[in-house]
Amino acid sequence: MNSRNIQVKSDIANAFIELLKCNEFDKISVVDIISKAQVARNSFYRNFENKDDILCYYIGKETDEWLSQTEENYITLTRDGLKKYIGFLFTHMYEYRDIVDILTRNGKIHLLENEFDKRFFARLSEMYSPWEIAYKVGGVYKLFRYWVETGYEKTPREVAEYIK
Repeated sequence: MNSRNIQVKSDIANAFIELLKCNEFDKISVVDIISKAQVARNSFYRNFENKDDILCYYIGKETDEWLSQTEENYITLTRDGLKKYIGFLFTHMYEYRDIVDILTRNGKIHLLENEFDKRFFARLSEMYSPWEIAYKVGGVYKLFRYWVETGYEKTPREVAEYIK
């Protein structure tokens, strides 16, 4: 993918996220998105099939960036290392809570789970069976969802303390 195309995809995704901050998902049209991004309609359809696809791209890009910042694999860490890793993950997610809240409010939080699953299954498939990955990653995701549903009432470090 060339740098111009990457820029167009980012412009579309960022425009859509900005629109979602003030509007409901279902009320935003492709015309609204391309107008905000200042790109042509064919640029939209060359890069994305629909609005969910934009969200998956955005989530995936941010997740990949976060994963590149850590070399540690939380599943193989000791208890203390796992607490540190969970604290790091939840601190990152707290920084993106506006996006998490947009996804939740619009019934699209499952897209975050799907993108996390893709990445963690790919990273861990050589070490664990799919059943073990689903169990371990699912537990962290469920903890995350509970934290979101309770309004982030605990700090990331406090949430990490629940890891046994």
